[in-house]
Amino acid sequence: MPAYTPGVAIQTACDRCHAPLVKDAAYCDKCGERTQKARRLVRVAIRVELLFIALVILLVAGFTLIYYFQRP
Repeated sequence: MPAYTPGVAIQTACDRCHAPLVKDAAYCDKCGERTQKARRLVRVAIRVELLFIALVILLVAGFTLIYYFQRP
């Protein structure tokens, strides 16, 4: 299963130094620049982390409210 969206063109050269990239590269071997695929994966990872943090905050707030309203 590919780690990129189907139908998206595969990057073959670095955006910064224009060196050829190996297949499925996340970084350029010559200059270390992130590829478009790596940038996209980082954006997805950040969104997942933010969603997880928001869910944890909602869970804590929910338990706090339940505890508060059950107190005699």
